[in-house]
Amino acid sequence: MTDAWDPAHAATFFDDYGEREWTRFEDGRTPAASVDAHVRMIEQFIRAGDTVLDAGAGPGRFTIELARIGADVVALDISPGQLEQHRARTAAAGADERVRERVVGDITDLSGFDDGAFDATVCLGGPLSYVVERADDALRELARVTRPGGHLLVSVMSLGGVLTHYLPLLLDLARRDGVARQEEIVATGVLPEAEGYGHLRMRLFRWGELRQSLEQHGRIVAAAATGLLPDPVDAEPELRELVRRIDLDLGGDPGVIGCGLHMLAAVEVS
Repeated sequence: MTDAWDPAHAATFFDDYGEREWTRFEDGRTPAASVDAHVRMIEQFIRAGDTVLDAGAGPGRFTIELARIGADVVALDISPGQLEQHRARTAAAGADERVRERVVGDITDLSGFDDGAFDATVCLGGPLSYVVERADDALRELARVTRPGGHLLVSVMSLGGVLTHYLPLLLDLARRDGVARQEEIVATGVLPEAEGYGHLRMRLFRWGELRQSLEQHGRIVAAAATGLLPDPVDAEPELRELVRRIDLDLGGDPGVIGCGLHMLAAVEVS
């Protein structure tokens, strides 16, 4: 357990986490509609022939989508184990020929890549939340390696959405650990790595915080909430599809950006 970003600790965790990083969308831990929202934004801003850095690529879910569009991908992840899964998953999906390289690396230090090396950069899911206090450093690096006029796509874990989805858990933790500890989490957005809280220390963002950080690197051209509604994993297929459509429809409403489990944004890099 650590109270600062520790790349080696994160790598070990995700090596051990294994295929659960892939299956979280199928078993309800992350609402399946969240994938659709991310793919929709990828399709809006990535073009065939683009060279794209998939930063925090994990087992390759979004690399596969980028390859489907016709982009060429460099996949970077902190975890060698996740990159091995990435190799297997992309090969099974017929996407491997679009993967130029797999790199073990930390999003807070992309010094192995030149300025403007990529037409677009994506950092989707949890990477910016897991680096906690280093998120602004990571954003500077992600923007630096993206060519001016290219797009940087990010998503982070949302404070408002997590509290809404997991309010019963928060109340149980307040009973166990005291109200003051929960108030500190709300004030700082930082979840500790402790029993009942999270599997790694992480930062939950407010939309105003994320917007301010992103605006330092260019113009925000799109934003949305993802995972607004819990995934009804046991519901009939037509009802699951209904929830998916509602989630996608409402997610783009400016009034709910901070209400999903994740906030998703695209920046045209200056």
